[in-house]
Amino acid sequence: MRRSVYEAAGTHRKLALEVVDDLKLAKIVREAGGRSCVGVAQEHVTVRWHAGFANIIRGVTKNFFAAAGYRIGLVVAHCVIIFLACLLPFVSIAFLHGSARIFAAIAIAISIVFQGCVGIVMKAGAVYGITQPIGAVVYLYMVFRSTAVTLWQGGVVWRGTFYSLEELRRGQE
Repeated sequence: MRRSVYEAAGTHRKLALEVVDDLKLAKIVREAGGRSCVGVAQEHVTVRWHAGFANIIRGVTKNFFAAAGYRIGLVVAHCVIIFLACLLPFVSIAFLHGSARIFAAIAIAISIVFQGCVGIVMKAGAVYGITQPIGAVVYLYMVFRSTAVTLWQGGVVWRGTFYSLEELRRGQE
């Protein structure tokens, strides 16, 4: 990103209480007239994010509710969409008949092929396509867990410090 766009966007001062600062940076850059995009670096860049499945779940606890702007309505809408798009075809196909079953099968095939293609691009293998419904369930669990833990604690622990929900919501204004 060009420094002029970064400064026009308000620099990281504008992101002081943004738990998902990477997402918010892209948003404020776009609002300042700049462009942002995502690149796949493959073998050129490696970052150890979280070691192990349980650590991934714990590690995103602060993020998912924050990404929804700490709004329960947005979390519910997001989860309904994920359920309808990623799980309902798998759950309902056994109960459907005729053209409805065909459409559900097409939806399942599209999701598995898409996930398989992502697996290939990420060098994890096409076999990951068949894990799509499991991934959707895990994802929904992580969203629910993030929301519940944040509400239960009244905030998040971020960089070793507790930030109240009230403080975090104020920081988004």
